[in-house]
Amino acid sequence: MFLGFIMPISPINTLVLILFVVILSSSLSDADTTAVFIIGDSLYDVGTNTYLLRTIAKANFPWYGIDFFNSTPNGRFCNGQNLADFTTKIAFGESVTSPPPFQAIHRGGISFQESLMKALDINSTRHWEGPIKRFTLASTRAKENPGKGVNFASSGCGIIDATSAIDQAVSITQQLKEVKFVFGNLSSQLGAEKAMEYFEKATFFICIGNNDVNFFALFRYKLEPDPYIDKLIQSYNNTLTTLYKLGARKFGIFGVPYVGCSPLMRVTIKGGNCSKTANDLAQQFNVKLEGLLVRMQENLEDMHFSYANSYNLLYDIYMNPATYKIKYVNTACCGLGRFRAMSNCNPIARLCKNRKEYLFWDVSHPSQYIAQLMMEKFAFGEPRYVGPITWSDLVNI
Repeated sequence: MFLGFIMPISPINTLVLILFVVILSSSLSDADTTAVFIIGDSLYDVGTNTYLLRTIAKANFPWYGIDFFNSTPNGRFCNGQNLADFTTKIAFGESVTSPPPFQAIHRGGISFQESLMKALDINSTRHWEGPIKRFTLASTRAKENPGKGVNFASSGCGIIDATSAIDQAVSITQQLKEVKFVFGNLSSQLGAEKAMEYFEKATFFICIGNNDVNFFALFRYKLEPDPYIDKLIQSYNNTLTTLYKLGARKFGIFGVPYVGCSPLMRVTIKGGNCSKTANDLAQQFNVKLEGLLVRMQENLEDMHFSYANSYNLLYDIYMNPATYKIKYVNTACCGLGRFRAMSNCNPIARLCKNRKEYLFWDVSHPSQYIAQLMMEKFAFGEPRYVGPITWSDLVNI
């Protein structure tokens, strides 16, 4: 792996390298260095899986991206911008979209080092609007305009690697290796102390667990729920601990949603009912996850977290769709067959006319309208949906 510049050793080259590091270090200390690092699954994937040869979990074809800039499929499992984009806007403003995928930086054609420094805006060449106080219509009109940071999320990823293997996704273990790779490159340019300082000021947003719950319910794993949840929590603990050791101090944690009523789940159950197994497991997992976060904050110096209770929010939308101007909560906007869930969204699938009326874009992913609504609740909402602080408060620490 390429971790830094390789050049012949000479007095001139040595001087150039020293000056380069001094300039970078100076700009880092003088600028607003808050970045966003995104880890997780398809709710946060903005194109990672497009670069993976073996996975079929991709969204680089119509009708994905139909409401994005120029109606272009871009790897997001959404009709437009997804949760990663609206998460990033909280930190950088409404014109910004998610940071680029690590895989795009790694395989972008120019040197990884150069691409990474650009993504992290080390030289502060861009002007950032700064944290927003609310979302407006402008939030949905942004073209691709990556925020500062890196997105590692991969569709199909789970908390445990066995889940990720089902869809050949980038596992959480591999995503952490990629985070370490980014840290190593920062260290080679700025020194370990400055790299850790960069990570300390950044916000790490994590969204995993959905696939672990879905697959448990769909495949009727032989494990009892309690040991399975404990295994997930232990893996989550390892993930957070690894990031903390690299300097991460601010964590935006996306709880597992009310997943049992998605079209994906309904189509597998006689009568089209919700999966009680999935919803119960999600709720039990979330309780233990919150407990883990509280304990870690008590025991780890300067750790801050904000927990997004997506379970409560999705439940409320299901129970009172009209309150949120939603008409359809059981059926996907794009798909085929019963609940439009007999296939993923694709060029021959049926496509709804008014995407804003649908909770689900495809078999399991929210529409752009719902993605924005969810982030509004997590960024500025009440304790039922986010705590102990909001995501807006978190990025401003």
